[in-house]
Amino acid sequence: MRLLIPLLFLCFAASVQAQADLALNQEPETDETPIEKWDDGQLGEFDTPLGEFHIGGYATFMHKTLDRYNGGQSVNFFDAIRIVPQFEWQIMDWLGFGMEVEFEGGGADAGFLTENEILIEYAEVRITPLDELNFKTGILLIAFGRYNVEHDDINWDLADRPYAARRVVPSAFDQPGVGVYGSFNQLPFVSFSYDISITQGFDDQFSNNGGSRDARQSFREDNNGNKAIWARLGITPRIDEMGTDVVTADFGFSYTYQEIGPDNTQSLRGAGVDGAVKIKIMERFGIDITGEWSRFWINRDSSITTPNGLWGYFVDVLFKFDPFPASWRGKSFGNNPYIGLIFRLEQNDLNDDHVGAAARDDRIGMTVGISFRPISKLVLRAEFKHQQSKRRDDGDETRLVFSLSIGF
Repeated sequence: MRLLIPLLFLCFAASVQAQADLALNQEPETDETPIEKWDDGQLGEFDTPLGEFHIGGYATFMHKTLDRYNGGQSVNFFDAIRIVPQFEWQIMDWLGFGMEVEFEGGGADAGFLTENEILIEYAEVRITPLDELNFKTGILLIAFGRYNVEHDDINWDLADRPYAARRVVPSAFDQPGVGVYGSFNQLPFVSFSYDISITQGFDDQFSNNGGSRDARQSFREDNNGNKAIWARLGITPRIDEMGTDVVTADFGFSYTYQEIGPDNTQSLRGAGVDGAVKIKIMERFGIDITGEWSRFWINRDSSITTPNGLWGYFVDVLFKFDPFPASWRGKSFGNNPYIGLIFRLEQNDLNDDHVGAAARDDRIGMTVGISFRPISKLVLRAEFKHQQSKRRDDGDETRLVFSLSIGF
């Protein structure tokens, strides 16, 4: 980390000089406005003597009001939940490095902070000789399901992360390891992608309240010397080649196998299905449907305190309206601004064989929200969530959340 920060500074300084030289000697390559460049994520792109460099990231700030039904104290508070710088460095055509650092809850190592951390969310060296065959190593973002890969807050019209992406797949979920990935686009009407990684895997500390979050391992040790395999197959129908652009869609199928116990006697299998469908009803109105279902089976005896299986799902339905004048696009707003009305249904079961084993076990939630996205990299939200847990009053609550996420 001490070496990385000076290196990033040198790259940034070199890029500023390169951009200045380019401005003196060349006309601008495009007529894009600053708003359009921000909308496309190009503001942080620089050509440097060390390759193409991109500085970006996002930040999310919230105000939450939590009303609890169990007699506990209801609270409301501002939440500086996360600030996340991201760096992408394309050193050569076939070699790149990407990294994301999360500052959560204000950082770390200050006594007055709570639920805070500084964490590397991924740090991947990528060797990319072919579209069909690429390699990666480092701290890998695990490709299991949809939400973990696309977990950046700026991508979502609800700020609260779904149960399936918190307690089943513990987003953002990353581990040290190696992987291979690629895509195949030669077939008519359909494209395929794949991502296969080998990492430390989970340990056996799955719990009724934390789910898989309590089973994440250190980046510097493995509890049993056995490794996990993670695989995701992506399928994208190229519907535009069939003569219509009204619908776009893509789907994913995930699988994992690993031994999680210290004595290699507890095998874990996992499967997941995810998908997204976008329907263009008319020029300024559309519907996006996004969802994910994930499940883990653990080969061990279960009890009220020891789960041997867990699952969760969510479905988001987003209605997008664009009532803004066309003349605003690319000037005051981005190219695809909208006001969104969004509904989410979600559920999780963190202990298959027992009902109400903890406050977060057997929980179901329903959310309705409104979002305003004038630029793809800026979203303001208001959302109301009602959640209940079977046989557990301490799991019942409502949430009113106001939030802003900004990408840079």
